[in-house]
Amino acid sequence: MADQTLAKYVNELRILTMLRMEGQATRADIARRLRLTPATITRLINGLVRRGLVADVPEPPSAGLLRERGRPGVSVALNPEGGYFLGVEIGVGLLRYALIDLCANAVNTMELRVSRSIAPESAQKTVADHLTQLKHDIRFHGKIHSLCVTVPGLVNGKGHVVNTPILGWRDVDLLTLIKDAVNLPTYVENNANAAAFGSIYTHPDISGACTVYLKIGTGCGGAAIVDGRLLRGSNGMAGEFGHIRVADKGPLCNCGQPGCLETFVGLRGLARSYYGTDALSDAEFAALPEVIVANAESGDRAAVEAIEQFRRYLSLGIISLVNIFNPTTVMLGGSSRPVIAKCLAEIQQIVADSIVFGMTVPDIKMSAHGNLECVIGAATVAHHHAFDIAWNDLTNHKDGS
Repeated sequence: MADQTLAKYVNELRILTMLRMEGQATRADIARRLRLTPATITRLINGLVRRGLVADVPEPPSAGLLRERGRPGVSVALNPEGGYFLGVEIGVGLLRYALIDLCANAVNTMELRVSRSIAPESAQKTVADHLTQLKHDIRFHGKIHSLCVTVPGLVNGKGHVVNTPILGWRDVDLLTLIKDAVNLPTYVENNANAAAFGSIYTHPDISGACTVYLKIGTGCGGAAIVDGRLLRGSNGMAGEFGHIRVADKGPLCNCGQPGCLETFVGLRGLARSYYGTDALSDAEFAALPEVIVANAESGDRAAVEAIEQFRRYLSLGIISLVNIFNPTTVMLGGSSRPVIAKCLAEIQQIVADSIVFGMTVPDIKMSAHGNLECVIGAATVAHHHAFDIAWNDLTNHKDGS
């Protein structure tokens, strides 16, 4: 009985994942795609319909021929309103929230300014209060399945924040702290991991065998996704790409070492390059990328040189990552997006000219979600844990229900 229950659960996830990735399909198509019997598919889909997770919909006109006896074909599709998933981004001086539906579309977002040095307990209360407000909304009442919280720092596989220097947190059991307050399945993730995962999860058409992601802003975080899975390392903390050594000397990084990529491409590095100091206010840091780009376009030599230094060191970091991972795609995001966009074409050419000869040149592009990349990514992590199975596992299971 336990084996049958597990098979039923896995096959339901396979159906939901197929519909999310490929769109609506007939029961016959689903049976063929997943190598399940028509009877099994009928039982599973009827159960999903009763739970409000999928619905019958008319086939699109492009489906062509009418079915037997002149009846129009009927397909199965995800019901967007069947469930919701909350993402929370705890950043420097802000909290962002994003609620996504069962189709992984954002339906509710919010940004809240908080203390730059917000304590974990204050973050816990703020998150719980926001979730309570959402639960009182008739659209979402009883349908929020889970949530994921991200932080800009080291998070181990158990949801424990090992160290996040930007927030001043160390050795915080954030998973337990949030779970105790919300009474929902909860996950904690590094912010760059979440952003990378979300960029692929919400755009399956751009997924490849390997994607490398860099989030460049206050710091420089990163992640690698291989065959649809985050590359986590031995205890869940892989992806600290900001600590690639790109120089023998330089400002000391938060990690205590000189020459890290983060010290040259992060906002403090940009400020030192442009102003000669990193003693800026939060508002000045937030405006810095757009200020530098605007001034460079007006002919400000210091701004042009700041962008050139940014481009040079970011290219060095990407070259190393491409040589190590051989990715199909390199995605770039973070609050430094205006500067990245300004020099993206040059970065693409430098990387193409500098990686190991014979290595495939990756597609280097901007991430799609802008300032919401981390928080939407967090929501997709929650969605994935609740109603998804790895894409490569879709057709690797035998019939069962």
